[in-house]
Amino acid sequence: MAGHGVDDDPSLKGLRRYFNSETNRGRANTSKLTVALIATEFIRMAGDSSVDESQLKGLSKYFNSQTNRGRANTAKATYAVMGALILYFTLKPKSKK
Repeated sequence: MAGHGVDDDPSLKGLRRYFNSETNRGRANTSKLTVALIATEFIRMAGDSSVDESQLKGLSKYFNSQTNRGRANTAKATYAVMGALILYFTLKPKSKK
């Protein structure tokens, strides 16, 4: 790989000096920027509650992906079902053959 092990190249100018694939510094900065952008998108998505909760009816009032409460209820229900399945298979009587 060309430039492997080079920490910095003063001959590179502008943003190319900070974000490139030829130097360790450039690769690290590119990775940091990518992770920061992805994290920002996840945070924005998780906190995006632009839906009016009063418009939700039926089960969607309690189990939905638009509100934090709906996502929490969905996660709790998933854990409850998985726990019930584990208990059922653990405690059921063994077949007598």
